[in-house]
Parts: sequence; C-alpha cells; structure tokens
Amino acid sequence: MKSKLPLIIRDSVHGDIELWEQIAVNLINSQEFQRLRRINQLGGGQFIFPSASHTRFTHCIGVYHLISEILKTKSFQANYPDPRQQLLVKLAGLLHDIGHGPFSHTFEMVNDVNKANISHEEYSALIIKSPTTQVNQILKQELTDEEIAELCLMIEGKHPDKVLSSLVSSQIDADRMDYLLRDGKNSGVEYSHLDVQWIIRHIDIKDHKIVFPQKTQYAIESYLIGRYHMYKQIYLHPLSIGFDLTFKMFFQRLYDLYHTGFQFKNNDIIDLLKPLLEGKQMTASAYCQLDDYTFFTYIKMLSKEDDEILQKLITMLTNRNFLRQIDAKRGDLEEIKKNLAKKYKNYYNYFMVEFELKPVKLYDGEKKPIFIQVNSDIKNLNEISEIFLANSDKKLHGSISYYTVNDVLK
Repeated sequence: MKSKLPLIIRDSVHGDIELWEQIAVNLINSQEFQRLRRINQLGGGQFIFPSASHTRFTHCIGVYHLISEILKTKSFQANYPDPRQQLLVKLAGLLHDIGHGPFSHTFEMVNDVNKANISHEEYSALIIKSPTTQVNQILKQELTDEEIAELCLMIEGKHPDKVLSSLVSSQIDADRMDYLLRDGKNSGVEYSHLDVQWIIRHIDIKDHKIVFPQKTQYAIESYLIGRYHMYKQIYLHPLSIGFDLTFKMFFQRLYDLYHTGFQFKNNDIIDLLKPLLEGKQMTASAYCQLDDYTFFTYIKMLSKEDDEILQKLITMLTNRNFLRQIDAKRGDLEEIKKNLAKKYKNYYNYFMVEFELKPVKLYDGEKKPIFIQVNSDIKNLNEISEIFLANSDKKLHGSISYYTVNDVLK
C-alpha cells in the first residue's frame, strides 16, 4: 500500500522525522523491521537504567534521519548528486541493525561459545539478500541485485567508497551520533549530549575524505569525551557485563548439554536453535523468529528441563540476579572458588567467569581518523587537539575481574 508522503514520525531525540521515499516506508512496515520494536537497544543496560527501554527500531529510524540530513549539505550535494546513490546510503542507515539478535550485542556472546563468529552485520546482509524476507522482496521491486549488494557492503563497512561507508561506519558516523544521543536521553545519563546540527552543518569532503573545519574541533572533542564516559557509565557497567556473562553461561550450558546427548523435553526450541548449537548460521526466516520476547519465553520454557545448572542460570536471568563482579586482587578469591566447587561440584565453572576489560581509547586516530582542516592543511584530530595529543597513549587500562553468584560471596 502506498502512503501519503512524507510520512512524519515524531521522535523523542530528533523531533519530527520526515520520510519521503515510499520504499523506506514499506521497509519500516515489513515484518523484519517491525521485529526491531522487540529488541532492546541496550541489552543488559535496561536492567540498570529502568527508563532505557528504547529499541533498535527507533535507533534505525534515527540513523536514517541523520544520514538524510548529512546528504542535504552543500558538500554532499556537490560530490554525490545522484539521487539513486543517496537512496542507497539512506537505506543502508535504515537497515544497518536489522540483523541484531535478542538483547542486541548480548546475543553475540554465543560466538564465544560456538566459535562461529557470525556478526549482526552478517545477519543484516542475510536478511536483506534472502528471497524469503519481506525486506528483500520490497528492495527487489526498486533495486537491482548489484544495488542490493552495494547496500550490504555499506552496512558491513566494506564499500569501496570510504566516504559513503563512513556515514554508517566510522569514528563519527550517523550510527554513533544517534545511539549516543538516544542512549543518554533514555538512560538519564546525559554525558553524551552533542551538537549534532553544528557538526553536520560543517561537514566537507576533500581528497576523498570527510573533513571538518577547525571551528568544529571543540564540538567533536566533546562528542568523543562523552562517548568515552558513556562506555564507562553505561556500556561497561558491571551489571550490564554481568547480564552478558550470565547469558553466555546459560548458552554454554545449553551447548554442553546438546553435545553430550542430553534428552531435552523442549525439542522444538532445540531444533530452532540447532544451527547456533552447531556453530552454523541460522536461516533468515528462523533467525527472525528470535527477539527479546520470544527468547525470554524460550528461556523460561527451558527451565523445565531436568538439569539443575541450566535451571539455576535461567532463574538468575529471569530474576535479575546476574553474575556479580569480584576484583581479581580480592584476597579470598580462592576461598570463593572452593565454596563454588563445594556447592556446584564439577560444574562450578559455570558460575565463575573470568572477564578481561578491553582497553578503550578516548580517540583512535589510527584506525578511524577524524580529519580537521587547518588553514590549507588537512590534519588528523590528534595532531592539533590539546586533549587528544596529550592523551593519545592513555587508555582505560584493561583489567581482569571474575563474575560469580551472590550465594558464595561473604
């Protein structure tokens, strides 16, 4: 069905968002995109910040909006005037997260267990290319196979045109700008406030690079520092990590039971998850059955299995009693391990998980540089910034923590 254009969506972050392309409206109405309403943006973050109930659905529309605004700038109008090319970039922004699994990034913890290492971007490409999905059927009505493949390359960050790719995947892209604003607003942690309009208004393209004038330097620095603080306060919050690790150990137990020939009662669920348990990619239609709601239902149904360890992990997930952090330097660490072994015998490793906090740089000027125009020169931000020049080698140093159950802690 054709809609009266523009379709106007009232958004809590960007205000009124206008969609002028019928194909974009049709994609939003597809069952695969509507599934994103049932996938929480922050995964475990929702258990720390009760108001952080926003979803991948609103985030994807926000990314579409920001890319649309970037494409309106003089520089992009001059360098990328082709409406067809602009449409592809907008659709890449709209569909970039359509392959996220339940609880967003948390679901990728299954890769740590089955060693498949299949990213959500790969599932996005699968859903876009699979003839069984409404998304693919909608795209094929207007795009060629080559254009659909190009759209996937943008989402995966592999497009040969680095400028276009950088709108979806770079150090300062539409994706990051939207999720920082959206996550900050909905969690109530406002470190991520950034001057998006000022940054977008001054985007320029030179030497096949996105370049910003020097007067935007402070706004960009504020954005990068805000992102760093968001990692500290939200994304790497100990309770959020605890949820991720509890989910991982739930799947680890399910994986171990499957590979030791355990007789499950819920065979339908095991059949659906069989590709994951065997380290393979799910089909697009099977994968799209998974969202936060269905997966929590499956988890609760699996609590009826005759396995005490699986039951315990499921109870922890459903009752927000996740594995809790203990510092590796804690003096009674060995005593905790002994108590675990006494309580859970040979299965105690499910309840004592080592986690290494990866270093997070304020600014990675090597892999994903931000370029600033200084007089007639184009310089990397860390060459001119007093903040990042002084802190270019300073990191949030990695550290080891262990996560365990509450009932063995003193």
